[in-house]
Parts: sequence; structure tokens; C-alpha cells
Amino acid sequence: MYKRLNILSCSFIEEISHLLPKEKRVFLIIDAKVRELYGHNFPYEYIEISATEKNKSFETILFITRKLMELGADRDSLLLIIGGGITTDIGAFTASIYFRGVDFILVPTTLLSQVDAAIGGKNGINVDGYKNILGVIRQPLFTVICPEFLATLTQTELKEGASELLKTFILKDREGFCKAAAVLKRGEGLDNLAPYISKAASIKANIVEHDIYEKGDRKLLNLGHTFAHALEKECGISHGEAVSIGIVLAARLSVKLKILRKEEADTIEEDFIRAGLKTKLPIDSRQLISTIKRDKKRSGDSISFILIKRIGKCIIYPIQIACLEEALYDLS
Repeated sequence: MYKRLNILSCSFIEEISHLLPKEKRVFLIIDAKVRELYGHNFPYEYIEISATEKNKSFETILFITRKLMELGADRDSLLLIIGGGITTDIGAFTASIYFRGVDFILVPTTLLSQVDAAIGGKNGINVDGYKNILGVIRQPLFTVICPEFLATLTQTELKEGASELLKTFILKDREGFCKAAAVLKRGEGLDNLAPYISKAASIKANIVEHDIYEKGDRKLLNLGHTFAHALEKECGISHGEAVSIGIVLAARLSVKLKILRKEEADTIEEDFIRAGLKTKLPIDSRQLISTIKRDKKRSGDSISFILIKRIGKCIIYPIQIACLEEALYDLS
């Protein structure tokens, strides 16, 4: 099934309102920190949320729903959702089920959300600490990529998205990986990074367009995430840190299974380290097994891992549950 994903680029935040449909009544769902910095650019009735993993829950969905009802939002309304990946997930999930679905537009404000979380239509919430257990796939009218938002992020926040940026190039674009890694290693400014943000967003959009419901190539976007979600659950580390560690673990597992040359795995790990990303596993890899067994990518008696053949080419590789402990042994 093919559906065009509209990714719009915008140089200045104040231009975003000019992109909105004039006939729609707009309601703003916005992260509290983002509203403090940029709320004056969006003169709409708003619902402010605190974007934390704990708040990525049905309680927050109900809070937003009740506010929308109080404000008189109907099925012809438009939700403008502005914030990082947690905010876009929460807002898009609400839009997907409010009056059986209303139109929405996403404006991601972090590097992580601009290259990954806000692209593809996956909108999920957590249950009992497990990531994205409940969710739907529904596309926005369009997603606006505006690198200007990134100017107020800390280096730590930028690194949160760098692992997803590099992940996308590992999947499909060796040259893009080398060039983006070089920009990150040199600590160059956002102007030099912006083209790679747009390119990574386009690569992900192209993958999703041809596999909306994750029956084939879209599964590749989970590179490193089977490990990452387990690390987030077991260690309480951030998503970006977990993904960078998870990708390195996927590379090591690929070498162990004789799918990837060790030199390629070393290149990935060294480039991640030079870009300031986390690569060291904080616990023994076997401690992740019980959580990995509950991963939503499990199918019957196996779990599909995404492994690396070379930088720019990845594959889907099912591993039997019974063989999981042996496969994950000594990846630290």
C-alpha cells in the first residue's frame, strides 16, 4: 500500500502558521517547555502537557480529550502538535481516536523527533513501563521540519537524536553515514547538520511510504531498538542513549553470527564514540533477556532482530527464543 508522506521544510518558526489550512479551527497540543520558548508564535487555544515517559499514558490521553471537549473541538477540528517525540506520540494518538480520528499536523522540535519519532505515523503510549504497547498507525496531514527549534537544545539533547540520525544512514546510505558522522565528530553547527536531518527524514519517509503497516522493509527501522527498549526498561536510561548502545550491540551480534565484518562493526562503534554517543552496555547482556522476550516484535517462538550486513544494508534476522541466551552471551 502506497501513501505519500508529506514532509515540509521550514526555515523560520513564525512561518509555520502560514502552512495551516485556513478553513480549520486549530487546537494546539504543546509541550510545556516548548510553549515557554515558542508559544508566542502560535496564537491558538492550547492544551499544555509535560512530556515525560510517565505521562505517555492513557491518563494523559484522557486529560487532553476532556480539554478538547471543553474547548468545543469537533470532528472537523485540526490538532497542531508541537514538541518532541513524546509529545507528538501523545498528540497523534489522541487525534487518531478523538471522534474516531481528526486531522493533525506534527511539528517536531527535537533532533530525535525530526529524524525519527514524528515520521511514519506510529503513535503509541506506554503501559506499566513497557514502551509503546498501545498505539495506532495514522499519518498526519504533514510534518514540518524546522531546524531552528534545535538552537535551544543542549548538547545532551542533540546527542539524543544523533543515534537515530546515524541509524537511518546505516540502513540505506553508507556515504550519508560517513558524512553525517564526520559533522557530528567535528561538532559543527546546525547549519552543517541541517541537510542530513532532511535527508534522514526523507529516507525514513520513503521506507514508510512503501510499507505503512510494517510488513517488510519498515521493520528495518527497528535497528538497535530491541536492545534499546530493554535497556530503557531495565536501566532507566534515555531513549537516545539506549538506541546508540543498542545499535552497537546489534553490530556485535551481527559479527558474532558472521553477517558483518568486524572492521565494519568497529567503524560504527568508533564513529559513535567520536560523536559523543554512548556505546558501553551498563549491565550484562543476559540481564536483558526476560525483557526482550516481551518485546512486541516477538512472533511465536522467535524474535526478529535487525542486523547489519554492511553500513548501508541491513536485514531482518529471526532468533529462536530458546537460542536467545546463547546468542546474546558476551556481547558486552
